[in-house]
Amino acid sequence: MPEIQDAQNTGGKWGLPFLRFAGYGLFIACSYWAAMTLVWVVLRASSGLTGQSRLDFKGLCVACSLGMFLPALGLVWLGGLPLAGMAAAAIIAPIAGYAPRIIRARKAPPMYARAIARMKFGKYSEAEWEIIHELEKSEDDFDGWMMLAELYARNFNDLAEAEQIVLEVCDQRRTNPSQLSVALHRLSEWHLTLADNPEAARRALQMVCDRLPNTHLAHMAQLRMKQLPETVEELRQQRSNKPIPLAGEPEVDAVTIAAGSESGKEQAVLMANACVEELTLDPNNVPAREKLARLLTERLNKVDQGLEQMTLLLNLPDQPDEKHAEWLSLMGQWEINYQRNPDKGRKILERVIREFPQSQEAATARRRLQTSDVEYRG
Repeated sequence: MPEIQDAQNTGGKWGLPFLRFAGYGLFIACSYWAAMTLVWVVLRASSGLTGQSRLDFKGLCVACSLGMFLPALGLVWLGGLPLAGMAAAAIIAPIAGYAPRIIRARKAPPMYARAIARMKFGKYSEAEWEIIHELEKSEDDFDGWMMLAELYARNFNDLAEAEQIVLEVCDQRRTNPSQLSVALHRLSEWHLTLADNPEAARRALQMVCDRLPNTHLAHMAQLRMKQLPETVEELRQQRSNKPIPLAGEPEVDAVTIAAGSESGKEQAVLMANACVEELTLDPNNVPAREKLARLLTERLNKVDQGLEQMTLLLNLPDQPDEKHAEWLSLMGQWEINYQRNPDKGRKILERVIREFPQSQEAATARRRLQTSDVEYRG
């Protein structure tokens, strides 16, 4: 830096020229470094592009180069080589800014409206082609594969092919536990309703227990397995004895069922099966699980299973405190009234009072505890 050396030799002030030249050097180094970094980032991000994404990226590079060529040329003409890094960064910066929209473009979800329309008109072969065409766009779409499996099972009477599709869907990495449970429950239903094969239906549900051990989904599969008929003759007998509702007959709720009557018990079993089917589609369906717990405990004398359903409800996230207090209060009453276990029931009611002291269930629990104390002293 000759100016600084002259200032030092003549005894003049050299601090300001030093800062000015240091700023020039820092600016040149940073501009060149920025240009090189942007080039490296863009080349690395675009190395794996194929098909339409690669063509779009090339179009972006051409458009940005043409649009920023004149401004970059002006920078080089005004400042020479020291501004060449800034000129290169001016060309590459728009490419780096807009490239993520192309590289990480969201794929449109598959649409099965045409396939559904074909099935409604009975054109099942065309519906199959439409589903396969959409699955080519998204090979891991759960709904599409299950729609194809149901088409084979119900419309083509090819249950073996439908089962193969379901098993392949269950083996996919992106299939979550809820989807796996839904797929195997549907397969079990097809074996039971289309092929009259309770053993195959039970085998499909057993796969849920084997793949998802110690989960509420496995528990729901076990509960469903207990309700399946053992033989084909038992299945046919259940179908022949199934009540047919009359036109205009009001829907029977769990509260109106007589606890000791055979018809009331059969109706409770049907309602429990309906709740199980709803829970296979949505394991977090709170009203269905609560209704199932009440049916199992109060109508079917399966108190242990009802308490298990209540425990599952308590473990569900994001539930209000009012429901937690209500469920705990019910569990305490069931332990006292049905399990004949007053000590455990008292502990549960005391938990309601301790955790939810201002709730209505806490007041009911206090009265219940006082009544039990009086009965105990008597």
